[in-house]
Amino acid sequence: MTRILFDRILFATDFSSASTAALPYATAIARHFGAKLYLAYVIPPDAYELIPVNEREAALENIRAQAKEQMAGVPATPLLKGLSHEVLVDHGVVWPTLSAMAEKQQINLIVIGTHGRRGAEKMLLGSIAEEILRCAQRPVLMVGPESSVAPETEAKPRRILYATDFSPESEPAMHYACTLAKEYKATLFFLHVAEDVWKEPITTRVQAADFFSLRLAEKHWVLEEGVSPEFRVEFNPVRAECILETAGTLQIDLIVLGVRGIRFPRVAAHLPGPTAYDVVSHARCPVLVIRGGPQLEKEALHPEQTGDGLKASNYRKN
Repeated sequence: MTRILFDRILFATDFSSASTAALPYATAIARHFGAKLYLAYVIPPDAYELIPVNEREAALENIRAQAKEQMAGVPATPLLKGLSHEVLVDHGVVWPTLSAMAEKQQINLIVIGTHGRRGAEKMLLGSIAEEILRCAQRPVLMVGPESSVAPETEAKPRRILYATDFSPESEPAMHYACTLAKEYKATLFFLHVAEDVWKEPITTRVQAADFFSLRLAEKHWVLEEGVSPEFRVEFNPVRAECILETAGTLQIDLIVLGVRGIRFPRVAAHLPGPTAYDVVSHARCPVLVIRGGPQLEKEALHPEQTGDGLKASNYRKN
């Protein structure tokens, strides 16, 4: 059985309640996989850019010292007891700086909490979480403001939902969903939401397994050995709404989604979000977001790993 290699996890915090809610998930996953946990904080430019240039360096050092003092309190939490961890503090534009940290430390999972900003608030302030969702070449576990149940000592999702539109970007997420189901011995559900009833055969309402089998074969996607998902096809013009309703009905512990990148992610962070961000903003469980595309194979996985590592060949079409 192949395993996902989550042995170096980056938990990004801004000391907000959203970050506090995400920390138990980061520590639980780190404990399950025996991973090293990096606790990261980035001092954003708006904390120092209005300070006169000749005074900025001294002011920045003072801000950095305060940030390190705040970060020093995080390892004191009982959640980190017995875990290998390290504190990282830097300054700059948040996502590029976090990305550089992830690259330097060879991170293979990022965990963040999000405020789930919507509407006018998002237009004004943007959403760093969505920028990360759009840009990260590594898997991102996102904990939204409505996630209600924090994990115990170990994260043990028992019911996993993988939602797909059969786009190329959603294929890598399928493999993560399958291998996580094997890892945790969880029940796995596959969901396809048809937005237009006229574009899908009516019979898929009662023959979801046949529908999925045909589509998977058509795409040349191969399920992991030993995985037998339960298939569901729903009709709803609002995909995110349907995913959330299905997750609630099935009492899902983890949602897995694929997401495509975008040319100008910092601009998109101020606009109405994609399905993935809409799901994260309202889900009552964490959402694992996998960005699809060839770069994922190169950066998010360790191709040389076999046995205990998820083989890169699993992500290639046979």
